[in-house]
This record gives sequence, C-alpha cells and structure tokens, in this order.
Amino acid sequence: EGDALLLQILVNNLLENAVKYSPPKSPVYCTLVADESHIVLTVADEGPGIPLQERKKVFQKFYRIGNEETRSSKGTGLGLYLCKKIADQHGATIRIEQNSPQGSKFIVKFLKEPE
Repeated sequence: EGDALLLQILVNNLLENAVKYSPPKSPVYCTLVADESHIVLTVADEGPGIPLQERKKVFQKFYRIGNEETRSSKGTGLGLYLCKKIADQHGATIRIEQNSPQGSKFIVKFLKEPE
C-alpha cells in the first residue's frame, strides 16, 4: 500500500525525464516486476546516461547535471529529488544504473508487505 498520488508523481517524473533526455523517437522502457519479497519498477532510456560520479548528486534538491546538453533542457532540479523523497517515504530504494548500450536505468525497489 502507498499514497497513490505520490507514487504517480514518482512514475511520471521518471518517465518524463526518460523522454526528455532521450533522442527523438527512441524507446523508453518501463517494467514492474513482483517477486516474493519485492516490487521493482524500472524505467530505462537511451539518452546520454548519467556519469557515475553524478548518480547520487542528481537526487539532491535543485541539482542538475553539469553538461551543456542536459542543462539546456527545461527543468528545476526537483524531479529526481521528489522521486527519492517519495521512495524513502514508501520504504523503497532508488538507484541508477547504466543502460546498455547507452542511457540510464532507474530502479525503484519496494519491500512487499507480507500477505
């Protein structure tokens, strides 16, 4: 269980970022997988990716990646900050991995309540 509105904001922010930072008409992948103990949301794109040294910083309030390509796109630096806060509020973790062959993969892992 969780706050439906906040979870919608989290998913929307991840999808909007994936579309915004990807080349036109490139695919964005979104999966939701459940196992015995977790529910895992993954949003993957084929954009420029996020350098390893920036991956924790992007969850800070008002932080924007330092390259010109991403700074010229519109944004406030609040989207991923909110995603992290919402994940934390729901007892979930959020992390970034490199997508293959290029891009970013955001993984949100929720602990599943015992039935």
